[in-house]
Parts: sequence; C-alpha cells; structure tokens
Amino acid sequence: MLRGAAMPTCSYNTSVNASVASEPFFKEVSAVDAQESRYRQIAARHNVAWDSITPLSFQDRLAQLSECLANRNVPYPIPQDRADRYFQSARSGEPFRIGTLSDLSVDLGPYANAQLVDTYTFEQHLSWACLIAQQQRSKHRYACTEYLQGEKLFQIGGSVIPDFYLLNARIYQQTLWQLATVNMIIPAELFFTCHSRRFFPVTTFMRALEQDYLQEPDIGHDVAGHVSTFTIPVVAKLMQSHGVARNMIYQERDEALAHTIDPARRQAMKRRGDELLLYAERIYWFTVEFGLVRQENQIRAYGAGILSSPGETKFSIDSNRPTRILIDPSNDRDLLRLATTDYLISEYQKTYFVIRRFELLESITPERIVRIAKTASMLPHFSWRDLVPGDHVLQVGESAVSTNEKYLRLAFHSLDTHCQQGDECLTRTAIRNLRIFAIRPNATQELSEHFGSQIPSVPAGIMDWFSPRESAGEFTQVTRPMSLQDQS
Repeated sequence: MLRGAAMPTCSYNTSVNASVASEPFFKEVSAVDAQESRYRQIAARHNVAWDSITPLSFQDRLAQLSECLANRNVPYPIPQDRADRYFQSARSGEPFRIGTLSDLSVDLGPYANAQLVDTYTFEQHLSWACLIAQQQRSKHRYACTEYLQGEKLFQIGGSVIPDFYLLNARIYQQTLWQLATVNMIIPAELFFTCHSRRFFPVTTFMRALEQDYLQEPDIGHDVAGHVSTFTIPVVAKLMQSHGVARNMIYQERDEALAHTIDPARRQAMKRRGDELLLYAERIYWFTVEFGLVRQENQIRAYGAGILSSPGETKFSIDSNRPTRILIDPSNDRDLLRLATTDYLISEYQKTYFVIRRFELLESITPERIVRIAKTASMLPHFSWRDLVPGDHVLQVGESAVSTNEKYLRLAFHSLDTHCQQGDECLTRTAIRNLRIFAIRPNATQELSEHFGSQIPSVPAGIMDWFSPRESAGEFTQVTRPMSLQDQS
C-alpha cells in the first residue's frame, strides 16, 4: 500500500449482508488500489524505485542534522552555541522558516512561510522523485561540471522532498548562504534584499506530478535547480552583487526622496527605483536563471531556470528552435544587451546567452549593474527574438527576427488580423519603443552608439501610423517599464 497515505484498515466480513452493507467501502478500496496502480506505473516510467519513496522519521532526520552540525571538516564550521540553538529549534518541532546560522536575517513580511515537512503527501514526494530522476538524466548530459559537483556536495536528489533544516545547514557550511521560505513569487525588491544578505527565497510547494515546466517557482526549481549554483563561486557572488545593487538603487532613491516634498515627484522617484531594478533583474535572468557556458568546446547549462526543467535543459542546448548568442559580460555592450532585452516567463526562452567562461562573470559588480541599468532605462528595448547587429550569433533560432520586424507585425496586424502579430514580448517591446521615438526621434542613433553598430531605424511610415492611434488610446498593453515620464 502507499506510504504516507491514509488507507482503510478494517477487516473484511464475507457474509452476504455485510458485503451489501459495506459496498461503499469496497468502492473506496478499489479506488485506492487504482490510485496506487497509477502511482506505480508513473514511478516505473521514471525509473524510480517504489520502496525508495519513504520519508525519514522525525528521529532519523534529527540524527542526520546532529551529525551535520557537528561536522568541522567544512569551509565554514558552525559555532557550537549556534548549532545547539538551531538543533533545539528542529527538535522542538518548530517548522523551518528562515536560516538562523548567521547574525543576519531578513523580514519577509506577508511572504513569510514555513516548511511543514511531515505534511507532504505521497504524491508530492513521488512528484519530487520523478522530477529528480528526469533532472539527473538531463543534468549529467547538459549541466556544467561545477554544477554537478554542487549537486554531489549538497546531496540534491533522493526520492523524498528534503528537510530544509538539514539542507540549510549543509548550504551554510559550504557557502554561508541560507534559505528563507516564502509562500509565493516575491517582489524583485525583496528577492534581491534577501540576496544582499545571502538568503535565497524558497517556496514549499511541489509541482503537479509529471509536470515539467511551470511559470512560478516550486521546490523543484528553488532547491533542485538553484542550490547547486551556490558552489560556483562567481555565480554566488553575482547573485549577491544583484542584492548589493538593489541596495544602491534604493539608497539613492531614499536620499533623493529626503529632499523632495512634491507628491508627484516623489511618486516618480519611487517608480524610477523599481524600474531600475527591472533592468538588473534582466541581467540576473539571462545569467543566473537561464545562462549557458562554453566548456571544452561544448555548450553547457548553469542557469537554474534551465536545469530545473528537464525539457528546457535539452531544448536550450540541442534544439534548433532558440537563438544562442555568445557574450562577454565584461564588455559593456554585451551586458547592456542583456539589460535591454525583454522576455516572457510563460514558455521556453527564445534566446539564450552563452558566456565564454565563468571568470567573466566576476566583472559584473554592483556598480556596473546599476550603471548599465540606468543606461538601459533610457534606450529602446529588444525583444527576446531580436537579432541585434554586432551580436556574436552561434545559432539563429527558428523564431528569430530583425530588430524592425516587431514594428511591422504590430502595424500589419492592426490592418489585417490574419497577419501574425507576434507574441506579447514583441508587441509590448514595439509599443514601448515607438513611444520613446515619439518623444526622442534620435533614440535609435543613441542605441547605435552604445552598441557600436548601426541599429536599423523604424520603417518608414510606422510613426505616422502609430501616433494617431496612440493619441486615441488604442494601445492598452502594459509595457516594461510602466512609465516613460522620465524619457522627455
């Protein structure tokens, strides 16, 4: 029978009257047996050993945690007094909320959560086990060497969802990072605040059984995807650099607010801070989340968003459908390319950026992130399908377009709905850029100067088509950033 599932334990009565009276009971047993049969088939399909899907008892988990905390043969041994308090919290049955092994903490506010590890159902553990089995196969074929070493170090895998008390201790001993449980996707401002203090936000829910890709992060993404990247020093440093960049952006904002009393101007300053963080987030997205790296003349994945999805792992490296572009993040032009590129989270990426080697990520300091973000905020954007003059293109994807095509699709679709408009990313990027061109006609030339190559101008007639429709309020799509008031 299923481990962890509530199963009927009544003895059968074979008399005729009892059989009739207990007909609903037998139907329940039949349904449970059918469910178990389905689970067994799924486990077999993913090569998951049925008997391995057995969570440890509370006492066994405590024994593991005690052994871990006592380990001194690690880069950052945990002081005994702090280890004792940590172990006492776990032994008391208090659910894990946020790591307490350092002097730092972070206020998660309404996003705070806790892992109730004993409440996970058999199906959730099975979902984890199947995802891990799939991930292991794709990771060992496509992940970079350093990532695989991290998986081995943190013992990411197994057939049951990890206990965050134990996982958090292992992460801290190796990297000084800790976990902070959250109940949903959190705002970028809070996300990067956590990073500035070496906390990584993790959710506590598990995706549906046999689901590969999902928009919102779950344990399969946060734990099985991200945790191993902490052992790649330059990636962990890049994550914290984004947190420090967040602090710099909001410190500058707060200093400006302290000298401003006009309500409208104050609102614009607050909005400006949030929008600058959006550009920092794009750099993070195309590196930490969806980054590829060259190793031994092959392309390998290190981005957690890629590696948490077995399907996208193979897609990002083997498929002919996406575009792959080689970048040097120490070059301002290439870093600006990331910050000015919009994307969607609802499907596999259309473009992946490949770094030559990990050491180049060291150049992405907090100061550069802020400077590039400020530059990007004043320039037209590229969509996730655009091929930009000067790009070092390794592969042209099936959905790739020139930088001008998004404007033509927007215009022609409005005149003939049978003409393909393109996805939301193309549409909102086109609208945002045309709004900039209406304010600053020379914006394309400014973009060309920053990219060191001639970016094609908007096709003739497009602005004449766009302006009256914009004045009439025809374009209701939300663009990123939300406001262009600072463009004039």
